[in-house]
Amino acid sequence: MSVARHWRWIAATLLVAVAVHAASVLYLPQLIMWRTVTAIGRAGGVNRMVHGRRPTAAARGVVRPSPDLLYSTCVYDLDEAGGGLWVRAHGMPHTYWSVSLFDMQTDNFYVVDDRQAKDGTLDLLIEAPDWDKPMPGRIAHAPGPRGLVLVRTLIDDEAHVADIDAARRHVTCEAYQRR
Repeated sequence: MSVARHWRWIAATLLVAVAVHAASVLYLPQLIMWRTVTAIGRAGGVNRMVHGRRPTAAARGVVRPSPDLLYSTCVYDLDEAGGGLWVRAHGMPHTYWSVSLFDMQTDNFYVVDDRQAKDGTLDLLIEAPDWDKPMPGRIAHAPGPRGLVLVRTLIDDEAHVADIDAARRHVTCEAYQRR
């Protein structure tokens, strides 16, 4: 069998491979995030922080979770939240912690951590893309109305797990209500 005789099959195979690749690059992130947001939303609702248990080897609420981290999540819908959502923290533990914002394409569009919020306090407003209300302070401009807030807190000392867990529960998501 020569290549020249089967060029149509080769071309068709390559075309199918390119189409499958393009579809997976374009739609797989949305599917992953939709599945994640749906599961977390069922567990705790929308525009509300959910503080998860310490992950085990069987945990998969967060992709590839670390047993050295405690995770808190907030599925947000800025349309339901009046155009903005406050992510607030106070009294955070003296260990590494971060707040990461993800859009529905799984893109991480904003991060703040304990080095930037040195006093363990955070007041962050997530704004909808079309929101035109000027606000002072730390602001994250969301690329779309829906997404996920992920808070990670490091367990740096097993003897203080309960204290670290109690402190990270001070992170909240609160809808901003227009007046």
